[in-house]
Amino acid sequence: MAELAEPVVSFIIERLSNLCIEEGKHLHGASDQAEQLQSELKLMQGLLRDADAKQRDDAVIREWISQSKDLAYEAEDLIETFAFKVGSRRGGGLVNVLKRYTCIFKECYMRHRVGVDIQGLNTRVSNLTSCFRDYGIRTIVEKEGPSSRQLQWIRRIYSHVEEEDFVGLERNVEVLVPKVVSEDGTSHYRVVSICGMGGVGKTTIARKVYNHPNVRRHFDRFAWFCISQQWQTKEILQGILVNLIPEKKDEIVKSWSADELVRQLYHIQQNKRCLIVLDDIWSFDAWECIKYAFPTREKGSKILVTTRNKDVVVRMDAFHHEPRLLSFDESWELFQKKALGERYNHEGPITGELAQISKKILDGCGGLPLAIILCARMLRTAKEDEWLKVLQSLPKTKSRWMYGGPQGLDYLWSAYCALPLRLKACFLYLGNFPNNSRIQVEKLCQLWIAEGLISAEDRASEETMMDVAAKYFNELVVRSLVTLEEDEVSDLRLMSGHVHDLIRDLCISVGAEVEFFEIMEREGTSYYQRQMRSEAQRCAIYFNRYYNVSDVFPSYNLRSLLCLNSERSGQGSRWPRGLFNFKKLRLLRVLDFDRVSFQDGKLPEGVGELVHLRYLSFRGCYLEHLPSYIGNFLYLQTLDLRVQKDCIMTISNVIWKLKRLRHLYFPLAFQTSDHHGMLKLDSLKELEILEGLDTSVCKAEDLIKLTNLRILAATAEGNLKDLELIIRCIGINSSHLKRTSLDIKKFDCYSEERLSLIKRLFSCPVLDTLQIEGHIGKMSDIGTISGRFTEIVLNGSELDHDPMPTLENLPNLRILVLEVEACLGKKLRCSDTGFPELRSLKLSKLYNLEEWEVGKGALQKLSTLEVSMCRRMKKLPEGLRSIITLRKLKISMMPQQFLGRLQMKNGTGGEDLHKINSKCSMEFGSDDPWLEPTNSASQQNNSFDGRITESRASSSSHSPNLIGSFACIPETERERDVYLQ
Repeated sequence: MAELAEPVVSFIIERLSNLCIEEGKHLHGASDQAEQLQSELKLMQGLLRDADAKQRDDAVIREWISQSKDLAYEAEDLIETFAFKVGSRRGGGLVNVLKRYTCIFKECYMRHRVGVDIQGLNTRVSNLTSCFRDYGIRTIVEKEGPSSRQLQWIRRIYSHVEEEDFVGLERNVEVLVPKVVSEDGTSHYRVVSICGMGGVGKTTIARKVYNHPNVRRHFDRFAWFCISQQWQTKEILQGILVNLIPEKKDEIVKSWSADELVRQLYHIQQNKRCLIVLDDIWSFDAWECIKYAFPTREKGSKILVTTRNKDVVVRMDAFHHEPRLLSFDESWELFQKKALGERYNHEGPITGELAQISKKILDGCGGLPLAIILCARMLRTAKEDEWLKVLQSLPKTKSRWMYGGPQGLDYLWSAYCALPLRLKACFLYLGNFPNNSRIQVEKLCQLWIAEGLISAEDRASEETMMDVAAKYFNELVVRSLVTLEEDEVSDLRLMSGHVHDLIRDLCISVGAEVEFFEIMEREGTSYYQRQMRSEAQRCAIYFNRYYNVSDVFPSYNLRSLLCLNSERSGQGSRWPRGLFNFKKLRLLRVLDFDRVSFQDGKLPEGVGELVHLRYLSFRGCYLEHLPSYIGNFLYLQTLDLRVQKDCIMTISNVIWKLKRLRHLYFPLAFQTSDHHGMLKLDSLKELEILEGLDTSVCKAEDLIKLTNLRILAATAEGNLKDLELIIRCIGINSSHLKRTSLDIKKFDCYSEERLSLIKRLFSCPVLDTLQIEGHIGKMSDIGTISGRFTEIVLNGSELDHDPMPTLENLPNLRILVLEVEACLGKKLRCSDTGFPELRSLKLSKLYNLEEWEVGKGALQKLSTLEVSMCRRMKKLPEGLRSIITLRKLKISMMPQQFLGRLQMKNGTGGEDLHKINSKCSMEFGSDDPWLEPTNSASQQNNSFDGRITESRASSSSHSPNLIGSFACIPETERERDVYLQ
């Protein structure tokens, strides 16, 4: 790929220039050579742009570009290694002073050697530059254009909230729905399939069918599972069952054998009508391994399959439906809606010269919906006078990845080519992550920064590198190369992204061709490749608990190693003993352990030697002790210690040494190995993100010295002094804090001093999340509440009056939890239009609550509702009827009278069923007695049947999904794995 080598090399050169400036104080006598090296590399950077454009058919140029990349990496390693060795010797105290004198001659020798080595690099870079020029390569300065102008903050476009342009696909739904719900013999198939090329809209159509009102009324239970190319039989069975019977999730994931999984899945389909979607199944082998879990005789259950492989469905004996490509008129309509957005409805269709240009571009899409959307989004980000430039910039020939591919997929490649220079490497980086995985935006941004893919040149005043990285990601979202998946959060970096498998294929193919990264995973059904096939600087190894990876040998020149867990069950994998020795990977800058349990609770051998690390994560791992050698990782920028919830980590008091640290995440539960002291953090002046701080383990007074914080999440246990220090820290950083969260444990407001502090917290203008455990008494005593709050949790507050009139006016509140006697009153009332932004509401252990009233227009964005252990509450409020956004309703440990109003009686729904919209799914806690199986006829009358009968279905089109689970897969991809994560 001609357009790819220069971005990779230019990032390294920029990073090296910054390193020379940062470490110049350690180079001294070698500084002249270092400055000359910077000049030579910058000169080479300009030549590379022309070299890239000419390398496609020239092996000589391709080899020189590869050498350029190697030289840049070598220069970075040389300068950084020397700076580390010298810097680590320069400590304070008498002992270090004596060491300095004894090592003075050794250091002089080292400085001399690095000077000689840098001069040697200068000669090699200069010689290579001469080769480029002699070969006719000229210096090119990048010009601004529609694809390379500086990134700006632009309006985010979310796939889940924009108008759903379901153009040209309606007929597919009309054909498929009768086949899925048929019971009259018109369709004897138990499997209904949607087969077609990637990007034709198979999953979109399947989701429409899955959520169709007729389908929702017809079936009792629902499951959606996406089958990856590296599938495992047990994982598929677990994923389906967790959807069908979520109340038994722990048994399914932790206890049941493969045979038991098959038996249980078979049994539930015989007793309930189930619709099971197997999305994106790649091979018939996957079906062969699970087919015995599905009854062969007609029991009313159906399987809906999407696949690219016709052979899969032919051998399944399935009803086969193949979506057609869009006609030109349909393509034109979809193109205009995506290219113009809201302007299409207000200003009408594209006309004149723009229409001619657009139709020429559209000709190459071949009616493929994904290609049309990507192409339209390319133009959406360009000014109208730049559309012709976009047309002219499209490649005249196919990339190697596109040879032999269907028409229309050329524009996936075109969408990539149209990316600004700095976005290309960031886009390719997405290919590291497993298929159908949710990519956490904050983590991705930190990885980009650690890899050197984010340019400081794009940073505006007062912006951090995380802000720049977020802009990069946002640009990919706008161009439809990533789908953003929003939950109850509003902060972009708290969200997750999803990459279409076809786009991921492009990332992997292009990334492999230019040796940008390599993936090591199981080949076929059981074995991993033993060694890396390329000289790539980045490697992702996919782990799972079913296959051994003990023979994997990554390349020793790696800069980045992602040890990713390909399982979606939330369970981790054990780190194979003796997998490889990290001493041989000393150049690593990025090391990510994803949900790994380490042998004997110790990190693998050689990790302590990785002194160049910028990023180190143990998120989801089981690691009880963080070794003291972590304090040697002086270049570390991100340290993520969020291990498993049941793991109490012991942390050595060395984090204060990591003075370049920008992002620090503590575990849920941790302690220090220093029994007589607390963790010091006062030297972390560059810290921007600090989450999980616990004032019982960390010194609260250190917070005052952290003046660069953008995100702070802290926990304090009722200590007034600590809370005062936290409030003071928030005040110091108030001008640039973007997200602040405070969890107060064991606190009460019986004294005026304590009540005064709570007032200050509730009125704090930069506090986003507040959780309080303890007595407050009167809501009126709190006074003014800041409108910035997005989440409030009140636990044991013992409020004597209804807090809703006060809380419902908060304009940004998205999550509200009232639990454990938070209110002592008998009634809660949400007024008309109250809680305009609330997404999630939990009412739990409110033992006096009898009535809840919801006014007209209240809670209009509520998507998740949980009611539990409110023992005097008799019914759901009538006002729920008007909340069409409600998707999840969880009920547990409620009185029989309450539950009985949701039961089916003689084929008719209970009195409260009409209050719940048809797209909402309910989950009932397994501890509710009326849900437990029984053989008693008298008890069966009070048990939950879960089926909407035909008489009920015909009498009303408004029926919730009473299935005992969160069956509905909403409009976002995120919830496919909601139970498995």
